[in-house]
Amino acid sequence: MQSSTSTSTGNLSLVEPNQVHGSIGPAAPETLGHRVLELSNILQTTLDLEHQVALFYKAMQQHLEIDGLVYTHPDTAARYELGDDATQRATYDLKLQQESLGSLRFFRELPFTNRELKLMENLLCGLVYPLRNALSYLAAIRLASHDPLTGVQNRRALDLAMQREVELAHRQQAPMSLLVIDADHFKLFNDQYGHSFGDDVLRALASTTATTIRRCDLLFRFGGEEFVVIASHTKQDGATLLAERIRQAVENITTINGRETSLTVSIGVTELTETDTAESLFERCDDAMYQAKQNGRNRVVVG
Repeated sequence: MQSSTSTSTGNLSLVEPNQVHGSIGPAAPETLGHRVLELSNILQTTLDLEHQVALFYKAMQQHLEIDGLVYTHPDTAARYELGDDATQRATYDLKLQQESLGSLRFFRELPFTNRELKLMENLLCGLVYPLRNALSYLAAIRLASHDPLTGVQNRRALDLAMQREVELAHRQQAPMSLLVIDADHFKLFNDQYGHSFGDDVLRALASTTATTIRRCDLLFRFGGEEFVVIASHTKQDGATLLAERIRQAVENITTINGRETSLTVSIGVTELTETDTAESLFERCDDAMYQAKQNGRNRVVVG
């Protein structure tokens, strides 16, 4: 969606979402209450956040003329855009008992009337509890699949992704490459400055890698100071260039948490072959990473 030049904005903090406004236009309060309950029942059929937002958008279009919608939740980096942008906006910050549930922005060409804004706010009351449940489910999934220290996906998620991506690449006869990244001399950080600073180093390494890889790449913490990048639809040459960018980006880190730091990584790169399994692919890439260590560290080796 493109940004609009003019806006009509409403703001709503839903602390008591069961509350229904008085009659809006010809509609009676009990009619509005029924709409809210019906909408809530529809939204409770799924815990998938994206699907829930899509269901809400479809339901809202049955009651109001809306050209588009954007939902954002900064804490989870969730952002879903539906429909089209328009010059007029109505924006709502959603809260439940001081818990932020994100924000919704509605778009259309004509200004929203006060009646429509009140109706919109009533219908939003049917969203907050299903939305909170979906966000709680998403948080639980993230806890199970993400490393709590660095925030990137964990080894369990890596095992599942490796099987899925290798099978998909074989089925589509598409290229796929793997990167195994290991921090050089990591034990020295723990020995000299303590494990807390070692944690800072791992977070910096994960953050730098995450901002260097492409949006289509997948980043995981394999364990300790070792990270893995799955580069789907990427041949060996492209993966080697990506690995070199990561190596340079890490080498350019000069301070971590206010402390002057010299950090480098050794990276192994390999491309999926016709006979590879997820296990053989990882083993060959891991071996290449250890070759980079043996050859002097702070380098990329292709296996």
